[in-house]
Amino acid sequence: MLDVEAVRARFPALMATDGDGRRVVHADAPGGTQVPEAVITAMADYLRTSNANQHGPFERSRRTDALCDRVREQAASFLGADADGVVFGPNMTSLTFHFSRAATVRVGEGDELVCTRLDHDANVSPWLALAGRTGAVVRWVPLAPDGTLVTAALDEVVTPRTRLVAFPRASNAFGTLVDPAPFVAAARAVGALTFMDAVHAAPHVALEQARDGVDVLVCSPYKFFGPHAGVLSADPALLASLRPDKARAAPDAGPERWQTGTASFEAIAGVGAACGYLAEVGMAAVREHEISLSRRFLDGVERLPHVRLHGPGDPHRRTPTFAVTLDSRDPAAAAGQLAARGVQVWSGHYYAVEPMRALGLLQGGGAVRIGFAHYHGPADVDRVLEALGELRPAGRGV
Repeated sequence: MLDVEAVRARFPALMATDGDGRRVVHADAPGGTQVPEAVITAMADYLRTSNANQHGPFERSRRTDALCDRVREQAASFLGADADGVVFGPNMTSLTFHFSRAATVRVGEGDELVCTRLDHDANVSPWLALAGRTGAVVRWVPLAPDGTLVTAALDEVVTPRTRLVAFPRASNAFGTLVDPAPFVAAARAVGALTFMDAVHAAPHVALEQARDGVDVLVCSPYKFFGPHAGVLSADPALLASLRPDKARAAPDAGPERWQTGTASFEAIAGVGAACGYLAEVGMAAVREHEISLSRRFLDGVERLPHVRLHGPGDPHRRTPTFAVTLDSRDPAAAAGQLAARGVQVWSGHYYAVEPMRALGLLQGGGAVRIGFAHYHGPADVDRVLEALGELRPAGRGV
């Protein structure tokens, strides 16, 4: 069991209070988590003691080389992957576009790419662009009304012409968890690649890329208590088989071949510290705690008739991220009213354009997104529920 107060004490930003002296509820975790002191220290220490480019003949450069090697190992352990296939980048979106351009040689006119109606647009737009360049066709795995994917449709959507199957491990909009197994099985049956967006899943569930058989995984450390950066992880042989855009003088082999320009080494130091922090806390403990938070929120929101939840109602089938709409309130206005009560949330589509369109929410301004992390406790959930309760329409009782 997590000691939530001990966890919170490690995050300086969580000590902030509102105008009434109450702690601010950072329920905007899906848009970017807060960072522990260890991450801040690691980044600052790198800049103080090791700030130099790679592969030089002097000590600071050697420290940078050692840092990159060490953090690749840490990231591989966190992702259940091979360190030789870990690529650092500025963000997940840039890395996905980068990979999609390199994958152009594997796709021809009339070939097919599979996306889902649950994905963040960063795992949709690169494949739409690839289809536009090559004359390929994008096919879709549909979304059910409860915010889960209709995986039975894979039997029809994936065909011998399929070259890539893109899917999320979890939804940044509705919190839906997605089992990789049916996507991997369908892709393997026709020799297609799998590309998994693990951005939203990374802070909530253990990732096992190699065990799950996923060819390419992408994630964003700023969503799992680290700095703004991106990580792509793939089979080293797959990376070696493709020709990414790069400067002529850049390395011709290994993961650095995929890193355009000089990396943000201080960010890489922060990524290592975030991975180390989560290894210490333990993803099993994180998951157990967050299921209890989800259960508490789901039970509470059922007692608020003016609040409608979009997404799975089972705490075991989701992360503690919730999309809600409120009777007679625009999502943006509702988010502002919650902020005035010391509850920080997001509104809109959060780049989850396809899911919002599929559930008919896009034209109405999307939804209010409330997202917890393991550093939240029952009191935070209750604060959010209390604030939502105060937004009931005039004249409506409890």
